[in-house]
Amino acid sequence: MINDIKVKEVMTRGVISIPEESLVKDAVEILADSYVSALVVTSKDGELRAVLSEVDIIRIYDQDLSLIKVKEVMSAPVITIDKEEGLDVACRLMKEKNIHRLIVKQDILYQETNEIKHYPCGILSTSDIIHTLASLYS
Repeated sequence: MINDIKVKEVMTRGVISIPEESLVKDAVEILADSYVSALVVTSKDGELRAVLSEVDIIRIYDQDLSLIKVKEVMSAPVITIDKEEGLDVACRLMKEKNIHRLIVKQDILYQETNEIKHYPCGILSTSDIIHTLASLYS
């Protein structure tokens, strides 16, 4: 059952991201306004860098968040998964790494430099998986 479901069928699209050079205070505002628990951190050109979660911010609650850049507290390296992978693979990876979300990535090959860059195209959270499991058993 779960083996037949692909990550792309369950993931949340419309990734909310923040550049790594941004201030943590700005990230806090985005998290609060968007009702999400993490942001995808990107380079200036949108390439995937890391994740900034509520837990990362709580770790520095006693510091001045207007003086700290996202890149100083983000969780890296980011754990990713391909959108074509099965949901069972995603569950195993989340269990092994003890994490609550995977960034779904899209790889783009630039022919002129033969370089592959990674861009976020979705997020798969434990909440997404629970909703899927609930629909399978209802």
